[in-house]
Amino acid sequence: MKKLSFFVLALVLVTSISCRKKELIPGVYEGAERTMGNGTVRSWVKFDKDGVPLSLGFNLTDDALTGLATSAAGHDHNNSYDFMLPPTEVSRTPFDHIVIDWNPSGHEPKPIYAAGHLDFHFYMIDNKERKAIPSYSQDSTGFKNKPSAEYFPANYINPPLVVSSDPQMGTHWVDMNSPELQPGGVFTETFVYGSYNGKVNFLEPMVTMDFFKSITNFSRSIPWPAKVQISGYYPKTLRITHVDGEYILALEDLQHRVAQ
Repeated sequence: MKKLSFFVLALVLVTSISCRKKELIPGVYEGAERTMGNGTVRSWVKFDKDGVPLSLGFNLTDDALTGLATSAAGHDHNNSYDFMLPPTEVSRTPFDHIVIDWNPSGHEPKPIYAAGHLDFHFYMIDNKERKAIPSYSQDSTGFKNKPSAEYFPANYINPPLVVSSDPQMGTHWVDMNSPELQPGGVFTETFVYGSYNGKVNFLEPMVTMDFFKSITNFSRSIPWPAKVQISGYYPKTLRITHVDGEYILALEDLQHRVAQ
């Protein structure tokens, strides 16, 4: 979810066929290092000895969280960096690419999501398809074509106040039991699902900058729907750690699911 797309870092993980492959340790493959703020970001996927994916995510240096915009209004796709993950037949996950958005002024609905925060989109559509998504005002057809309820976790809704007009994204779904949606609740982190034109098209951890910077070791479960539309390995856990000058955001405990 976002109102400003300031840094769009769909972080590359390379394959032996079309891109450079770098093996750090057995079973860990990472993409090219990219600039964010005053630092860098790199993405990775970890496999077991049989090539089964165990986790995926990216590392942000401490400096990647400095030198970012301090305020903004509206959308900004002028500073975008789009890099693909390995083909799904290689990664064996449903994810095609990753996008990071920095929202210095938050976004609607305010005041719930007014705090500056980071959106980490794990897309299940390709980059071309994502970029073709219009705004709601341009064409609402795909936003209104929503997957059936069994493709979202229990208690996930698309309330009227949640912005669903973002181009290059789609409709956003939130857990109605999230702390920030309760009376007196405060937004620190939440987990969002996205959809467009009948497809669940992304999973999204959304974390305030203040909370992100405070993390040493944080984990939470990822809500699962009853069914999935794409076969592959899906994460059960989100973990964020801060070690040796880097923040590591990882989707862990990957388990295979069959499309229904």
